[in-house]
Order: sequence, then C-alpha cells, then structure tokens
Amino acid sequence: MARTISVLKWETEEEVENAVHDIKAEMDERGGLTKDTERAMQHSLLVADPDLTSRFLQRIREQVPDALHYFEEAGGGA
Repeated sequence: MARTISVLKWETEEEVENAVHDIKAEMDERGGLTKDTERAMQHSLLVADPDLTSRFLQRIREQVPDALHYFEEAGGGA
C-alpha cells in the first residue's frame, strides 16, 4: 500500500503529532523510512518554528527512537 507524505511547514503541535504518527506507521510497516518520507520530514524540520522542531525530535525520541538517526545531523542521507 503506497502512502503519500506531503511536504509541509508544521504550524501546530497537532501537525507535529501527525508527522510522528506517520513516521511510526511507516517504520512499523517497512522497518524504515522511504527516501521521500525522509526528505519531506527533513524539509519540515528545516522550515518549522524551533519550538515545533524541538517537539518533533522529543516525540520521535519517545515514540520512535529507531527513526531518530534519520533526523540527526550525521544521519539519514537525503
């Protein structure tokens, strides 16, 4: 089942929670993130408000720690 992850600028904590939920679902389903998802989330991290960026990283650490390497400075590969 193909899923589409849209690139967006998070404006609310709810959007951050939705992003974390999408990441968790993809990690559970595939065991990792697709390049498209990785790039979309990295873009969102770059353009989001710093408070929302911190919230995103905190929630990833709590809910999907195996995905954290996609968002660390040396991680990923996008």
